[in-house]
Amino acid sequence: MARFAAPDGSLTALVDCDTFYASCEKAGRPDLRDRPVVVLSNNDGCVVARSREAKRLGVPMGEPEYQLRRMLEDNHVVVFSSNYALYGDLSRRVMRTIASVAPDMEIYSIDEAFVRLSGAAAVNADEIVRTIRTRVARWVGLPVSIGLAPTKVLAKIATSVAKKIPECDGVFDLSVSPGVDHILEKTPVGDVWGVGRKGSAKLRGAGIHTARELRDADTALIRRLLTIVGVNLQMELRGVPAIREEIPMTHTTIISSRSLGRKIRDMEPLLEAVAWHAARAGEKLRLKNLVCGAVGARIQTAYYAEDQPQRDEMIMVRLARPSDDTSVLIRAARNGLRKIYRSGFAYAKVMVMLTDLSDPAKKQHNLLDIGTDAGPRDARRRALMELMDRVNRVRGRGTLTFAAQGLKNADWHMQRARLSPAWTTDINGLLTVRG
Repeated sequence: MARFAAPDGSLTALVDCDTFYASCEKAGRPDLRDRPVVVLSNNDGCVVARSREAKRLGVPMGEPEYQLRRMLEDNHVVVFSSNYALYGDLSRRVMRTIASVAPDMEIYSIDEAFVRLSGAAAVNADEIVRTIRTRVARWVGLPVSIGLAPTKVLAKIATSVAKKIPECDGVFDLSVSPGVDHILEKTPVGDVWGVGRKGSAKLRGAGIHTARELRDADTALIRRLLTIVGVNLQMELRGVPAIREEIPMTHTTIISSRSLGRKIRDMEPLLEAVAWHAARAGEKLRLKNLVCGAVGARIQTAYYAEDQPQRDEMIMVRLARPSDDTSVLIRAARNGLRKIYRSGFAYAKVMVMLTDLSDPAKKQHNLLDIGTDAGPRDARRRALMELMDRVNRVRGRGTLTFAAQGLKNADWHMQRARLSPAWTTDINGLLTVRG
């Protein structure tokens, strides 16, 4: 049969890591290959990720761990705290591995990437996507599912088929499937990528309940219901690419935020916490090769503690000149916190936000710097920041810190009693292999 491709003959593949957080925890632990694994949210609260074995046991998503403790113990489920350093590093390795096979790719999320195949690559699409799957498994140790189709929306649907049907062996090619209409008929309209909860309600109100009905609906009706976004989705379902990432994403804010390990009433621990988040945000800022012009600090009480006094305050502090220097960010965040802090409240969460981001190569110079040593001073600070980032990447986050960030074992840090070793990002946590 003829291949169902885009008008220019190209195809799109979606590479999606299976049960990503749980798979990352299994990657360095062969003894867990067939064991049920779950990962908990911040402060070891709720279940946020489950391996396939855990799903088959019926472990519910989003439930507090303490309510499931008996069930998890009875079924020998292995429980981990969230290890974001591990997940981020393995994500980077997955994306580099995909690019080694198909460089025309677009990273969509921490565990998903779109790959565009055109020309000879489209002709050999099945071989290429299976090479990607095999190579990611061998090089990184993670399983992935891949959907192949003419467009991104259809590739999303194809990937869900690849995950659900074991006979697909992790790959489903919608472009050669004779049952496209049947698959779209079985796909609820709310499951179509980009429709969303509100859009789904509007479509169902108009009698459109499946992806097939959305594809075949009157375009004028779809435009009235979902604007041009809905028309693009409809075009994608018809096999015509309409969602492109031709313009690079612009970064408007960078945020670092976590729940605190305990409720805090005193200012000093909050100052340490806000300094820690400012340093983390600074790392992200430099990784994107940007500088910021303003720093925001936010503190809030636990929204669920309705019997306690509530407070949620945020302040923006404008910098004298755009910077990516962690010491500058920490100073601004701490100054902001001092202004919004009020005694008498049990604070549960801290956030630092960097905004007014720009390219340092295009920043406007400050006239007050003329005739000063600002240039050499900035060069020294950049060198220091680069050194800190390099050491922390090799030796593990927190190896080099500012004194304002407090101690690494301070009790305000997020509780992670079941944290796995940082075996890919900390030289001290390297796996030990015995023969």
